[in-house]
Amino acid sequence: MRRPMPRHRPFPWLRLAIAGAGFIVLGLGWKLTNAEPAAATAIVATDMAPADYVPENSDPEPVPPTVDPLGAAEDPTMGPSRPGAPLDFLRVTSNYGMRRHPILGFTRMHQGVDFGAREGAPVLAAADGLVLDAGPAGGYGNMIHLRHAGGWGTGYAHLSAFAPGVAAGARVTRGEVIGFVGQTGLATGPHLHFEVSHDGLKLDPMTTPFVGPPPAEDRHEGAYARLRPALGLDLPPA
Repeated sequence: MRRPMPRHRPFPWLRLAIAGAGFIVLGLGWKLTNAEPAAATAIVATDMAPADYVPENSDPEPVPPTVDPLGAAEDPTMGPSRPGAPLDFLRVTSNYGMRRHPILGFTRMHQGVDFGAREGAPVLAAADGLVLDAGPAGGYGNMIHLRHAGGWGTGYAHLSAFAPGVAAGARVTRGEVIGFVGQTGLATGPHLHFEVSHDGLKLDPMTTPFVGPPPAEDRHEGAYARLRPALGLDLPPA
């Protein structure tokens, strides 16, 4: 009786190769599932840095020095060219100080002086300076603020219009036409509300050098009529 022939089994090296390939596949899968992308790692590192962290090799850029455009100008009250009046003719209608407001009806501080003038009369810069702002200012209507050397400042309110080129940052000279008398804002009639300040403190303009004697003649006669077309506004005639 014959014995059954034994089956041929795979060679051991083939089994080892298959097992090794399986281990390699399992290892790669484990690394892929547990590894973090480089971008995610960078985001986490950035989030963990303190808000005030400054790298050691980063030098802050120097801050450019602030240049005062009036730094080289002399105090207008001390120089040979004294401040001038804001109008060619001065007629005080309301003084600086406590008063009963003609429209609001209650007493409050009047931080300037009112000069009565015709509608459209030229308003002049009282001294060389820089325009801080020119635009609507609530109850003051159209208003211009000028900054002068030496800590001085002036304000011109209730204007009917601004002269061409008068805007924030513009340079003006003493006696230059910067606007025109009006009655914008809280006003009962055409007049100029004029303010003077020194180091931010409002002063009585009549006690400062900024209300100089008016000239004997109107040097700006007809200026309003000549500039009306350039203003582009529907304004009453002078």
